Amino acid sequence: MRLSALSSFLFLFLVIFFVSLLQKPVFAAKRSYVVYMGEHSHGPEVTQFDIDQVKESHCDLLNSFLGSSESAKEAIFYSYTRHINGFAAFLEEEEAEAIQKHPKVVSVFLNKGRKLHTTRSWNFLGLEKDNGFIPANSIWKKARFGEDTIIGNLDT
Repeated sequence: MRLSALSSFLFLFLVIFFVSLLQKPVFAAKRSYVVYMGEHSHGPEVTQFDIDQVKESHCDLLNSFLGSSESAKEAIFYSYTRHINGFAAFLEEEEAEAIQKHPKVVSVFLNKGRKLHTTRSWNFLGLEKDNGFIPANSIWKKARFGEDTIIGNLDT
């Protein structure tokens, strides 16, 4: 009798164990994603009202996927409110994939750390020579030293 009860217990334990392997984990890993929504509808002169409206629209969009405004506000850790329209949030992979399909969303991508190549773009691009000397035929001079040009925008 005792061996039978032990065998039954072991069998039940193994069944539960293997069934649990097939189930989705209860706590899926949330990772940092950037949700890019294109450009803003506000003009270049941004007011606090504009910023508040943008943040609210980000929460509303995420709320439609997470089911509560509190969850959306907790998930979003940064809203891009001035130059690009989007937000960074902690999401599960399935949530990010669902958001990607929304018509207002341009793209959703994993927020990865990047290694900085340089803080002096003109040297990195070979636009200056030794000790800051700029050759007469330099593209740097022809491009008016980058006047009115954004070479890169790095958001850390």
